[in-house]
Formats: sequence, structure tokens, C-alpha cells
Amino acid sequence: MTKLVLPKPGQTLFRFDLQSSRRPPLFALILKRVLRIVPCSWRASVYQACTRNQHIHTRITSRVFRLPFGLVLKTFSELPVEADALKLVESLRGIHTPYLVDYTSLDSRGFLLTTWVEGETLGHAWDRLSATDKQRVVVDLRSQFDQMRQQTISSPPRPRMICNASDGPINDPRIPWVGEENAQTFQAPPQFAEQVWIGLDWKNNRDTLKPLLQPLIDRPDVHVVFSHGDLLPKNLILPGGLTKWRSSSSLDDSTKITIIDWEFAGWMPNFWDSLKATWMECEADTEWTEMIRCIFPECAVELDADWQWRSRSRVTILA
Repeated sequence: MTKLVLPKPGQTLFRFDLQSSRRPPLFALILKRVLRIVPCSWRASVYQACTRNQHIHTRITSRVFRLPFGLVLKTFSELPVEADALKLVESLRGIHTPYLVDYTSLDSRGFLLTTWVEGETLGHAWDRLSATDKQRVVVDLRSQFDQMRQQTISSPPRPRMICNASDGPINDPRIPWVGEENAQTFQAPPQFAEQVWIGLDWKNNRDTLKPLLQPLIDRPDVHVVFSHGDLLPKNLILPGGLTKWRSSSSLDDSTKITIIDWEFAGWMPNFWDSLKATWMECEADTEWTEMIRCIFPECAVELDADWQWRSRSRVTILA
């Protein structure tokens, strides 16, 4: 395994202009303004027709369609949380996402129209990444998530309610027991953490995991921040593809990694993105886990504790 070099606090391997943001294409800006005056039902009907016409779209997944003019259409069973997440993130500095052009719904089916980001996902390029590439990824993502946290932090003693990006109930595959049948928001991090690490009173966990995790659950000083909620290699795009990204300057704002798929975003405890990024890892020290530790160095204790819980608690997560 390649050993990653973690920058010291205040140190970066590459310098970023944190005040700048990637400007959306002029066409997308104009289209967004035009669509504002078109009735919702008309827009939804057009989007629905686009999903059915194979001459218009290129199907990426079962609910993601690439359209002409640098656009991508995403469908949902209902109006997406992702739209509210993108609206919020676009108001922040230093976070790179697709540009939200429009969102609407028809007959309980939601449509999200954004700009298409040409490139290659980190997951697709993973086996070809060098140690230098991975260090650059770490510093880029650490910068973006630090910026998002700094601009959205909600501190004790009255932190913001824990909820999805639409201020609604949490529905996340990491905690399926808090889902559609038991959907809820949480007033404070301790109440949420109790649902993250369940089963501590079971006989096999009472004297082993509970002493480790209960102090983390009960902490009164956990901040609530806006979180992506699905930080995985498949949701990170290297603009232009690996070769172009690698040959570009790290100072070029247009080459910053684009973070996509914000449907699980919300206001969460500050450790949540690190836990969600590693919850499907089957070993404690995978290369991706080590990168996440470098991106979120302040979450080391929670990452260690979560691995102990996932590997020893006997709780099965059926998403």
C-alpha cells in the first residue's frame, strides 16, 4: 500500500484559490432564466419525453440521461433533496459541483437538470492513480470539505437540527433503521449518534463496545455542518479525465474535482462524511480509508470507533 503524506495543519501540498468557483456555461445561465417563466407541468412533460426518446438522450444509468448542449437529466420518485443541496452549495465558495439548471416534478416523479461534467470518475481511474495523484486528490477534497464546513458550521449549545437538505427526515442507507417507516429529524448530535451505533446494550457489546462508543455518543461539543453524505470514488469526477487532469496545473480552478450525487446531503454531525465514505470498506486500512483519514484528520477517533462497531457489533446493515 502506498503511504500517503498527510499535510500538517495549515500546510497544503498544492495551493488553491478558495475564493473562486467554476463559472457555469453561458448557455446554462440563459436556459435557467428562460425555464423560470415556463410552467412546471410543461417543463416536466418535456423532461419526461426526453427520457423516452432514445434519439435525444444517452442513458448513463437507469435514471440518469445525458442530453445535448452539455446537460444531464436525473429522475427521482419524488422532488429530490439533491436540488436543495445543490442550491445551497452553489451559494458557498470553493465547492465544485454540477450547475443546477432546473428541477420540477410531475405525477410524483421528480426531474433534476444540471450541467454535464466531462471527465472520469475517481473510481474508474482508481487502478491508474499514482501516489502523487492520490495526494493531490486528498488535498483538493480536504480543501473543498474544509470550506463547506467553515461556511455552514452550527455549534453547541444550540446546533442546527439534523435533517436532510430539504429540512426533512433522514433516510440514509447507513442507518436503514431510520428510514421510510421511522423517518425523523434529530434535535442534537447525541440523539443521532445513538442511531448510528445501535446494539450497544446487547450482551456481546455491553462490556466491549459500549465503553468505547458511549462517550462519543454523549459528547456535547459536536458541531453540525452541511454534509455530502455519499463521498465515494464513483461520485468524484476528474475534469477532462485522468490524463488531462494529471497534466494540468493544480492551481487551475477548472481542474478541481467535481463532487456529484448530493441526494443524501444534509445537516449532519461533522463526523458523518468520514463515516459514510468508509462504511462499505471491509478492512480497516484500505487505501481509500487512509485517504479519508487524510481528508478528515479531525475524525480519526470516530473512524476508529466506527470500524470497531462495524466489525464487532454483529449488527447487519441491510440498505
